[in-house]
Amino acid sequence: MESYWSTTCTPATFEPLDSDMSVDVTIIGGGMVGITTAALLKEHGLTVAVVEARRVGQGVSGKATAKVTTQHGIKYRTIAEKFGEEGARAYAHAQGAGVDLICDLARAHGIDCDLEEKAAFVYATEGEHGNKIKAEVELARKIGLPASLSQDTGLPFDVHQAMRWDRQYQFHPVKFIAGLAARIADERCRIFEQTRAHNWSPTSVTTKNGTITSKHVVMATNLPLGQVGLYYAMNYPKAEPVIVAPIENPPPHYYLHAGSPGRSLRTHTSGGRTFAIAVGEHFHPGHPETIKNSFDELSHWLEQHFDVGDAEHQWVNEDYSPMDGMPFVGWSSAIGNGYLVATGFDAWGFSNGGAAAIMLRDLIAEQENPWFDFFSATRIKPLAGGKKFVHENMHVARHIVNDYTSSKPQSYEEVGSGEAAILSIDGDDVAAFRDDDGSLHAVSAACPHMGCLVGWNPTDRTWDCPCHGSRFGFRGEVLHGPAVENLAEKVR
Repeated sequence: MESYWSTTCTPATFEPLDSDMSVDVTIIGGGMVGITTAALLKEHGLTVAVVEARRVGQGVSGKATAKVTTQHGIKYRTIAEKFGEEGARAYAHAQGAGVDLICDLARAHGIDCDLEEKAAFVYATEGEHGNKIKAEVELARKIGLPASLSQDTGLPFDVHQAMRWDRQYQFHPVKFIAGLAARIADERCRIFEQTRAHNWSPTSVTTKNGTITSKHVVMATNLPLGQVGLYYAMNYPKAEPVIVAPIENPPPHYYLHAGSPGRSLRTHTSGGRTFAIAVGEHFHPGHPETIKNSFDELSHWLEQHFDVGDAEHQWVNEDYSPMDGMPFVGWSSAIGNGYLVATGFDAWGFSNGGAAAIMLRDLIAEQENPWFDFFSATRIKPLAGGKKFVHENMHVARHIVNDYTSSKPQSYEEVGSGEAAILSIDGDDVAAFRDDDGSLHAVSAACPHMGCLVGWNPTDRTWDCPCHGSRFGFRGEVLHGPAVENLAEKVR
């Protein structure tokens, strides 16, 4: 499950928390949001503690394509339809500030994170999406974004229409996040790895070896943990295949296909070789055949259009799409005494992550910010996202019903080496995986978050929850929330 980004750098390490302590702000999660928020809060004069369950910068942030851009596909037209032109302008200004923050932090702290300026292209191969691109460019220019129409993409195939956004960036996400963490860590900004939050309140976080008390708690965990804010009901998980392969004659910029199937491409150079980092069509997590087909289709597309070698890394990445298209950033409760949260970035986590860090800092510092109302984590806009909200929750309901009523194999002997299956053993649903040496690993198939049955991810060898996106290792250990408990081991 280790990504290309984790294998192409040697980031700093941080010790686990081993005692109780007290700070101004505790941050759960050491990814893009957690570490940039910590940097801004420390700069503001506050004391901070960051607890990361695994390794800083190597969770969701360390598995993304790491485009640092205000260009988010056909996003601005969608936001304008739901929040008006002022909403689209606020989103644009926030993204621009997020991009600037990354560049400023990298330069101010001297972080060698392969930050490069590139043009961002969105292209269409058919007429319908070509018209959408034209409308997106018109709106983007109106709200001050650097968009223009251009068919000179540098891609090795013809496109029907394309838009180009200048002055965009890409970088190495683990080098940036772990590098920033190393530079801000001191007695006033404590960073702890291998430190999972087990219990929390708005003023404390409890881990295996200590409790941190603070004035505020920030949940920078991609999706807030457990039941906090019920954000799992307002965001839906989407997964995507990622393939990294060496490439000859790489195209000069980075790219996104406007239509279906989804295709994203950028490049990165490491050890004297250039690699294509390609992402395919989004899918609901936890469906083995869908995962396999997505990787096969993405691999075929790469081989068809580019001079690539064999894939050297591949993994499944996840993010969450908000029901109305706008991220949720701010207080989890409208009546106070809540958590600070940031979620629903819709696969645009770096510019949104930077913008969220600015807003979280301003909320804690009790400073005004013009984006608060549009990004408010307590907003209610049922009409803006109603159709998608109903569709996704019907998918969750169907998944629960179908999984619990469908017939399942009833013997461990039916699971071969390198295979996994959901079994019915003595009336219990069991997630079973037999590794290559024949050892069997059997755990409860019910996600401890809300009880959905997990599905097998053959690429990463994980159990993934199709309903709300929690992920578990094949031995049952929780890798990603909102679940916070492991899948219970089954006695065989």
